[in-house]
Amino acid sequence: MTLTIYSFDVFDTLLTRWISNPMQIFRIYAENAVQQGLLDISPNPLYQARVNADRRARLFTNQIEATFSQIYRELANELELSDDLANKLQQLELTIETKYLVPIHQADEMLLQARRSHPHVVFISDMYLPSEFIIARLKQHNFWQEGDRLYVSSEIGKSKGKGDLFTHVLQDLRIKPAQLIHTGNSQRSDVDRPRSLGIKAVHFNDANPNRYEAILQKYDRETQGVSSLWAGISRYARLHITAQNSKQRVLRDIATSVAAPILTTYVIWILQRAKAQKLARLYFLARDGEILLQIAKELAPQIYPEVELRYLYVSRQALRMPGLTVINKAFWEWMFDDTNFFSIDSLLKRMCLNQQDAQPIFEAIGYPLATWQQNLEASERQALRRKLESHQQLQELVLNVAEQKRKILQAYLQQEKLLDGAAFGLIDVGWRGSLQISLENIFALLGTRMPVGFYFAIDKPTGGLKHLGQVQAFFFDLNQSLGMRKEIDYRYVSAMEVFCAGCEGTTLEYMLQADGSVLPKLKHQQNQPALDWGLEFFQKSVLIFVQTLVRRSPDQSALMRSPKLLRESLDQLFLSFNDDITPDEAAAFKDCPFFDDPNELYHFYWAMPLQLKDVYKYAIAQRDGLNVHRNAWYEASLQVSSPLVKVVVPLAIAQRKLLKRLKKILIKTNKSMIS
Repeated sequence: MTLTIYSFDVFDTLLTRWISNPMQIFRIYAENAVQQGLLDISPNPLYQARVNADRRARLFTNQIEATFSQIYRELANELELSDDLANKLQQLELTIETKYLVPIHQADEMLLQARRSHPHVVFISDMYLPSEFIIARLKQHNFWQEGDRLYVSSEIGKSKGKGDLFTHVLQDLRIKPAQLIHTGNSQRSDVDRPRSLGIKAVHFNDANPNRYEAILQKYDRETQGVSSLWAGISRYARLHITAQNSKQRVLRDIATSVAAPILTTYVIWILQRAKAQKLARLYFLARDGEILLQIAKELAPQIYPEVELRYLYVSRQALRMPGLTVINKAFWEWMFDDTNFFSIDSLLKRMCLNQQDAQPIFEAIGYPLATWQQNLEASERQALRRKLESHQQLQELVLNVAEQKRKILQAYLQQEKLLDGAAFGLIDVGWRGSLQISLENIFALLGTRMPVGFYFAIDKPTGGLKHLGQVQAFFFDLNQSLGMRKEIDYRYVSAMEVFCAGCEGTTLEYMLQADGSVLPKLKHQQNQPALDWGLEFFQKSVLIFVQTLVRRSPDQSALMRSPKLLRESLDQLFLSFNDDITPDEAAAFKDCPFFDDPNELYHFYWAMPLQLKDVYKYAIAQRDGLNVHRNAWYEASLQVSSPLVKVVVPLAIAQRKLLKRLKKILIKTNKSMIS
């Protein structure tokens, strides 16, 4: 019986690094060498000398890889190092490699399966690192057994890329090509080349950077290596999270490679700013703050251990009415905030009015009870608003309700220690800081301290309102004309709402208990539509990224560097996710719920398929957009739409552009005729 022997590539097949760009190891090595006083130069010249030494050493070997000792002979020659110092630098690089090398989760199972065929396996690597070092790392992670063999290109003078290293292995083992099965991550060196020699090959590319990690990797210089570390941690996290199906694989990859780097960087910025301003407490506002608080609990001990982290049950619905002291333009804009579905019944819920008190008022102005659940068209909403804006009895009723709710809210704020005078911050995603304004109205009435508001991004408040406390933003601040955008980017708005979705229902109001305590009243105890979609798995994947960073990463200095240096890389990461969505990714978000109404009376889905009737109406200018609802993700919606819709959409867009051009021509012609 002919025995089958298995061979494995080593790097990014069995072992990988905490950073996705291997060249970053040289930067870390150079920084450490200077910090330890081994050389009296800045890190960058040593980094460049190390890179150059590798290139020049290969000139004299005529090989793809030079040996480690040959590289350091070149480095010693360039920097005129003593033998002793060159040896210390060699050892330092190996120490850093050891620190940054980690096992790949699937490696144990692959090796176990291989050893069932033959007790000994073969390791083949195109690498400059010495074989004794590689064997030591394989032993360290229990991959090596006595009797195994390692073939390193730099020491043998042959390579996988050329194919002659595989030929050498076959000859040395005295086996035929059909008796060897090779596994590796490189399509060319580990799959195409051995197959051309008659060797069976398995492509294991799970540890190769995915498209998001590759984006982060490109920005390692601009981010002082932090984005490369983020990419490496993303890779490690997704490799160690088991997905049960294709949808979970997508959610895992988006959580670890897109959401986690963005949210983690945002929370690091919050904690750094809170420390700089010596805030005693940080309040994470429901529900966007749910996952942000969990991230902060992992990071705070490393960045600002003295700060107290708390969760505050709030919502626009729960705060707007208690903070109301005057009926003004801002009040009416909130009451008639545009949603896909708007009825008198939903308006009353915003006003916190019961049916019994409201019925006489609304019936008197022409709205019988039987019509209260009907969705009002835009013109009908405007007509209703005009009637209510001049209705004194309704406004008095609303202000009385607001006063009653304000007393209970005050008790809740007192309970949560917001009124004790200590400096504190409020954390939300964005986008206009309306929750902060509502709380500030209460604080102003009570004469207590104003907060510092932290936001991912912030736009100017509507209705002429202004913040009484401080407002700071990470990504862009349109109040200060600072950051990555000059106008609010609604792609980020919907994506961040999904990334920060909460597992509980929204907060409706507060209930005073017999013992004087206050409990929030939730719409639902669980956000079931989001849980059904996979929110818990998504959050778990994000947190594994954070926990890996805090508990396992060898480089904690990333937590102290300026997070805003990463904004450009994070933006490119997000734009790739939003604009270049794959069919599998779009399908995974097809049933992701998106709540449009502040009282969660209904919800849509983030990636709802485009409807043929809507495409037609758009083409003839009867609709402003193609999406089923205003918060839908167009690129993903198009991906999950029917083949017919995908064909018709480009035609509809072209038709709409033609209509716009014709309209401009007609307007210009009419002006010419009049003049």
